[in-house]
Order: sequence, then C-alpha cells, then structure tokens
Amino acid sequence: MLFLFLSTIASVAGYLYLENIISAGKIQMAKGQAKQEKGQSAMKYGKAELDIGKKELSEGKEEYAQAEKNFFLLLVDNLFKGGKGFEEGRERIAEGNKQVAKGEREINIGDRRLDAGDLKLSLGREQLKLARELRLASAIGAGVFASLAIVFGFCWRRALISYFKRADA
Repeated sequence: MLFLFLSTIASVAGYLYLENIISAGKIQMAKGQAKQEKGQSAMKYGKAELDIGKKELSEGKEEYAQAEKNFFLLLVDNLFKGGKGFEEGRERIAEGNKQVAKGEREINIGDRRLDAGDLKLSLGREQLKLARELRLASAIGAGVFASLAIVFGFCWRRALISYFKRADA
C-alpha cells in the first residue's frame, strides 16, 4: 500500500514538473520562432540589398570600361584633372568590390545562423513532444497507481476487519 501511495505521489509530482517544463518550453519556442522569422525577413532584405549593390557595381564597371576605351575622355581627364578621374573610378570600383564581398560574407554567415536556428527549433519541438509524452505517461501512471491503491485499500481494509472479527470470537 505504501509503495502504491508513494508511486501515485511521484507520478503526480512528475506530471506537475513536466507541465511547468512544457509551459516554459512553449514560451521559449515562441520566442525562438519570432526571432527566426525576424532573421529570415532581415536576410531577405540583405539579399535584396546585395543584389542591388552587385547590379550597381556591374553597371559601374561597364561604364568605366567604356570610358576607358574612349580616347577623348582619357585625354580630357589627363589634361584637366591629371588622370585623377579614372584613378578615382578605379578606387570606387575596388571599394564596391570590397563591399559586395563583405555583403556576401555576411549573407553566408546569416544563412548559417538561420540554419542553426532551424536546427535548434527542430530540436526544441522534439524535446517538447517527448515531454508531452512523458507527461501523459505520468498522468496515466498516477491514475493507475491511485486506482490500485483504492482497490487494494478496500481489500486490505476488509482483510483487517475479518482478521479482527476472528480475533474477537
């Protein structure tokens, strides 16, 4: 009887403990999902910005290449600016290349972070599923142990009553 009573209490305590864990887990999952969605929208924005930057850089390179082929522009730049116009253009293209490369690195890092976030969310979902199953098992265990304790309590009570009735006779 004592074992059944203690098992019932342990099962109820396990159920309550798992209920608290599940509630906290749901809150964490909601926060993580919101953070993941925010990251995905930021990633879309970043990819769009990178595409715009790549397009502008490509157009700038084409314009520079055409201007470099134009003898008249080369002459005017050398005469009036001492060749600094084309030098400035090369520097701006080099800076654009650096910015595009930096953007691509940041996009790659963001992709990896989003993948890690997806993995954590998936793991969290699996852990919540397992906790729910354990909570159900604890509830069933509590019900079974409590039922057995009640049944055996009545049987034990009858056995004690009949034992004491025989002892009186």
